[in-house]
Amino acid sequence: MKFLLKSREKLGYKLLNKKVAKVQRHKSYHNIESAKTIGVLFDSTIQANYFSARRFISYLTELGKNVSALGMVINEEMLRYYTPCENIKLFSLEKLNFWCFPNNQEVDLFINKDFDILINICTSENLSADYVLGLSISKFKVSIKYKQNDFSDFALEFKDGRIPETDDLIDKIKLYLTSIKKSDK
Repeated sequence: MKFLLKSREKLGYKLLNKKVAKVQRHKSYHNIESAKTIGVLFDSTIQANYFSARRFISYLTELGKNVSALGMVINEEMLRYYTPCENIKLFSLEKLNFWCFPNNQEVDLFINKDFDILINICTSENLSADYVLGLSISKFKVSIKYKQNDFSDFALEFKDGRIPETDDLIDKIKLYLTSIKKSDK
């Protein structure tokens, strides 16, 4: 069964790469200061990541940004463990289609929002996060540098290729997106 899932996931990545090549979006660089709308993609299969994401979303909201977030959970039952929030939507990884893509209306709505910045704070590569990041029409996509697929415009890489904790990744994103100035040219 695990082999079948891995082979379907491999085929899913091939199909995703073809779909990403067809995505039409208006790319433009934004930093925290220039962005008005920000999307946050996160993995809440580990509860600590959910709380890290909530703190990051609060930080961005306090800066006056319009923030929407999308998180993934392992199964439908886990949805009951998280407090509902207006600007945070969750989807279950047990509801995937044949190609291992998320089969959820919230995911489709999120992908089609034209955020100034889409920030992926998932620390490990997975097809569901790559699906959202790759197909998003956001103007500027920020993520960790993955080994296999990179659908971001700005990828953060850590020393020795180590995988950071979610809070470490968020701190780096804050550092870079507040330090780098947007050119008016």
